[in-house]
Amino acid sequence: MNSFKNYKIGKEKFITNDSGKIESVVLSIGDYNTIIELLEDYGLGLAMQEAEIESEKEGYLNKKEALKFL
Repeated sequence: MNSFKNYKIGKEKFITNDSGKIESVVLSIGDYNTIIELLEDYGLGLAMQEAEIESEKEGYLNKKEALKFL
């Protein structure tokens, strides 16, 4: 998983309404893909943490402990 610091997001553009309030943001496809990758990595990290906590509650063996039985 990469750190957010490693990603460079370019210059975004804004779409405003008649009164000047920002309503939308326009990103390059590269910036969009970078943001999606960061969100997916973050979600995967959360799922892995949750699985680790759940496995500790249930008393599951980690890889090292399981290999001792082989």
